[in-house]
Amino acid sequence: MFKKTTIRLAGLIFLASPILFPLVSYAADTSGEVGYNIQAVIPENQGDKTKSFFDLRMTPGQKQTVSIMINNTSNQDSKYQININQAYTSDQGFIDYSESKKAQENNYPYKINTIAKTDSKVDVAKNSSREVPITLTMPDEKYDGQILSAIQVVKDSEETKSGISNNYGYLLGLKLTESDTEVHRQLKLKKVEPAESFGKTSIAAVLENPTMDAYGHLKYEATVKNSATNKVVRTVSYDKDMQMAPNSRYRFAIDWEKKRLEAGDYSLHLKVSDAKNNVWVFDRKFTISNKQAKEVNAATIDAATEDSLPTWVFIVIGILLAVILLGIIWLILAKRKKDKEKM
Repeated sequence: MFKKTTIRLAGLIFLASPILFPLVSYAADTSGEVGYNIQAVIPENQGDKTKSFFDLRMTPGQKQTVSIMINNTSNQDSKYQININQAYTSDQGFIDYSESKKAQENNYPYKINTIAKTDSKVDVAKNSSREVPITLTMPDEKYDGQILSAIQVVKDSEETKSGISNNYGYLLGLKLTESDTEVHRQLKLKKVEPAESFGKTSIAAVLENPTMDAYGHLKYEATVKNSATNKVVRTVSYDKDMQMAPNSRYRFAIDWEKKRLEAGDYSLHLKVSDAKNNVWVFDRKFTISNKQAKEVNAATIDAATEDSLPTWVFIVIGILLAVILLGIIWLILAKRKKDKEKM
């Protein structure tokens, strides 16, 4: 018996020029199934009071308590887990808040878990609401840009007889700013390396946004050449309005189209552009060692081959089916011959 937890997030990422805003969805179509919803108690220092998420204008060293409401619309007393997760760039290349461990991989100048404090678990009686305070303590230093995060509320649920537990969660955005000063955007290419991405062979270009600004409408164009032959071995282009969270890293994966990685020297030409007409161009040489190629191939192509049946099994099955078919034909012909002899 195993426990599988599925977290369904009813939160949305709302993209507004020129920066990214997180937005909670109240998801009326799922409230009956989920049995609860959440909402922000909007304070006076809300940047745009028409927004349903926290968009707070703060000052250095400021202390403030804001609140969210958890509305339990079910007929059962319920427990809820609360986390405040900083924005990060997902493996798919979009701003996300749902996994706290992914956020911990980034080097934020101001971490949300040192700024925002709240209870990690709360109880809410059936058919009632509870206001949950969140204490904010801003850094003493003034900053330009934004601190992006989200309040994640997940309802505890009992495990079913099948061992499956379905948890339903909401994400409510928490954005903290101190000024409207525009941040000069930068992008860095930290390294290029062979990698397993989404179960496939690939080359990963590790990019870093070192600024406190969220980037939107990102487009990627990449070309990989074999340095020995100067031949292009892979070209990719992504134009899917991709994003990058402030102070985050993104492993831009160049899919190798299910082909084996070959050891050798290569070069990468990468062009990245954003909605503000910024363009970053990188040229980087890199090497795939024999060890790296074997490890990635073993984890992807070779693993997939091992999971499938060997070719000889299909050959044996084919031979057996042919023998059975011939046997049936022989029996039919023998019966017909015997019937004719009786006539």
